[in-house]
Amino acid sequence: MTETVEGADFASAAMMRLVAAGLSRQGIALPVPTSATAHVSRIAKRDVLGQILAHHGPLAILSIADAARSMAPEPVVQALTCSRDMLDLMDRWHRLERFSHGRHRIAAEQLDAHSFALTHQARDGGPPPSPAESLLVLGLLTVLTEMIGSTDVTLLNAEGAVWRSHGKWHRPDLTQGIGSAILTATGKRKAAAETVECPDPDPVSNLRKRLVADPVRRWTVASLAAETGASPRTLQRRLTERSVTFSRLVTEARVEVAATHLCKASGPGLAEIGFIAGFADQAHFARTFSRTVGTTPSGYRADFGQSPTHDRRICRP
Repeated sequence: MTETVEGADFASAAMMRLVAAGLSRQGIALPVPTSATAHVSRIAKRDVLGQILAHHGPLAILSIADAARSMAPEPVVQALTCSRDMLDLMDRWHRLERFSHGRHRIAAEQLDAHSFALTHQARDGGPPPSPAESLLVLGLLTVLTEMIGSTDVTLLNAEGAVWRSHGKWHRPDLTQGIGSAILTATGKRKAAAETVECPDPDPVSNLRKRLVADPVRRWTVASLAAETGASPRTLQRRLTERSVTFSRLVTEARVEVAATHLCKASGPGLAEIGFIAGFADQAHFARTFSRTVGTTPSGYRADFGQSPTHDRRICRP
């Protein structure tokens, strides 16, 4: 049975915090409905975006996304910017959509190794997104693509007009299509040299730390083995020697991340925690956490998350 979704509108609330930061960055004074985790009405969101578009133009909407680089830490943004490439980013974005229960979604068609055709559209036959809403979402996906290390990122509308290139926005023509665009990233910055860590005496603990660092990633035995420089067969042997399965290791890491957030006195809502901990959807989060820990996420929060002075040791599931 699925728990009542607490803070299910967290993605929209985070987007409005981005809008507020983006307007401030541009020197635009306009009240924006914001909230730490609570609901922000669709009417209020659409109204403020409509005002920006009407009074400051489409370039102001697109430029909001640039604030994602410098705004206060947002767990949702952090989860998205752990993406390894554009395909991974789109996968994470679609999982975010499943958690947020929004009225709109991004349909992403991979054109080749470097490009996606993106369409911002209604979900389940509902009302279509406004031009301002589509510009905001497409602009954010473009900046997120740059933030994950992609270079030579361009955003073109369906007619081929350039909206972004070389890290700069170009004013879109509102007489042309707004809801669809082509996002392309043809390069990847070289990763900085990693610090050599001392070998962990417990290899399973070391593996779990890697999973905890990015629980939203779709981990496989092969991808985890690649991260450690071992072969999949060697990694499986190490797990078998310690009577641990790969699926159990992934589950334990995700539950640990969820439990850490549930213990915070003013942490994110349950839906947001489910997403940033890497679960497929709200039902998956509630079912897996309850089976692993023996209590529901909301029950765990009630027991351990009421006071910031709680001993952190009791927060471990």
